[in-house]
Amino acid sequence: MPVFLVYHLGLLLTDLRNGADFVTAIALSVLDRSVIGYVVATVAFAAVVVFWGMRLSRGYHLEPKSIVPLLVESAAWTLVLLVVVGSLTGFFMGSWAMIEGPLLQLGPRTLGPIERVVMAAGAGFHEELAFRVVLFGGGALALERWRKLSPLHAGLIAAVASSLVFSAVHYVGSLGDAFTFGSFLFRYFMGLAFVALYRFRGFAVAVYTHALYDLLVFFVIGDR
Repeated sequence: MPVFLVYHLGLLLTDLRNGADFVTAIALSVLDRSVIGYVVATVAFAAVVVFWGMRLSRGYHLEPKSIVPLLVESAAWTLVLLVVVGSLTGFFMGSWAMIEGPLLQLGPRTLGPIERVVMAAGAGFHEELAFRVVLFGGGALALERWRKLSPLHAGLIAAVASSLVFSAVHYVGSLGDAFTFGSFLFRYFMGLAFVALYRFRGFAVAVYTHALYDLLVFFVIGDR
C-alpha cells in the first residue's frame, strides 16, 4: 500500500501513467470533479485493502516495522537481479548488458525527479499486479483447472507467457521504447526473475524489488 499511495497520489504531480495501470482512468474521473475527492477515494481504497487483508489473515496482525526487513530484502534482490539478469543477457548478446536509456525516457520526454519516483512506484505496483498476479498466477490456475496440467507445467507455461507479454508491452504505444532484441531479452529475463520472486517470496517483495530497481536505474545508473 505505501507503493500504491506514492503512485496514485503522485499522479497529482504529473500527467504520466503506467502502461499497466487499468484503473486510474476511473479514479481520474473523480479527480476531474474534486482533487480532495480523488485523495479521499485513494486513501479509502488503501485502507479497505489493509482491513480486508487483516480480516483474511486470521490470527495475524499488521506490523508496520516489518517494512524494514522487507525493504532490506528487496534492496538485496535489486542488486542481485541487476547483476544476474544483466550477465545472463550479456551471455546471449555477447557482452554484459543492462537497460539504461529506454527506462529514462518516455518517448522524447525526460523524466524529472518526482516523475521518476511516481513512475517507479507505478511500475512496481501495477506491473506486478498485472503480469505476476493476474497473468502468471491467474494463468497458471486457469491451465491447471481447464487444461488439467500439473502445477509445475502450468506454472512454467504461465511464467514464460507472462514474461514475454511483460517485455513486449514496453514497446507498445506512443510512449513505447524503440525495439531492440537486447532490451527485449533483458526484460524477458527480468520478467522471469519477478515471477520467481512473486512465487517464492510473495507479492510485496516483488513490488518493492521492482520499484527499487527502477529507482536505481532512474537515479544512479542513468545519471552516472
